[in-house]
Amino acid sequence: MHIFALETDIGKLKASFLSEEEREICTVFFHGFRFFLTVLRLTLWTFLIIGIAMGIGLAGLPFSWVVIAASSVWLAFVSRPLLRAYLDWHYDFILITTDKVILVNQSSIFHQKVTPMNLENFASASAETQFWNLFPFGILHFNWKEGVGNGVNLRYIPHAHDIASCISDAITTFQRRKDLRRYGSTSEEEQRRGHEVRS
Repeated sequence: MHIFALETDIGKLKASFLSEEEREICTVFFHGFRFFLTVLRLTLWTFLIIGIAMGIGLAGLPFSWVVIAASSVWLAFVSRPLLRAYLDWHYDFILITTDKVILVNQSSIFHQKVTPMNLENFASASAETQFWNLFPFGILHFNWKEGVGNGVNLRYIPHAHDIASCISDAITTFQRRKDLRRYGSTSEEEQRRGHEVRS
């Protein structure tokens, strides 16, 4: 389903990124622990707002005013970040294909950001533990070739080491295909000449 800029059909969204000869290797969603931390933080803010509202109410201000003011503050400072965190957790993902890595950020129904990164620009991919490796997620690092730009760090990636290994394999395969397209005919000629010499 399409809601303004938000595409809830992940399969349809992924298909729009793939070229004719390109295929998907894997799709990675962010770990739910990031959403849990946001919910925990916003719950504490909710209790704080309720506590302040009760204190103001006990001071003698009209109850209706207090409720309206507290609700407005909650909607402005709690509900929006909560919705954004849910959308990030449920609809943000990393798509790894045979040609590129695509970062999809859908943190709002009014805004979508898609960042395709060609494997040709990757120098390497690495992973780092997070929270003392107590949970099955970590930090994923994308390192660019010299002159391309700064690297990218993504936190709360499930099984980050496996994903880094998957991307490294994709980079190697991409480079081999590129070399084969560039030097394939020359290599075949040299190989044929070698057979002629040996015969």
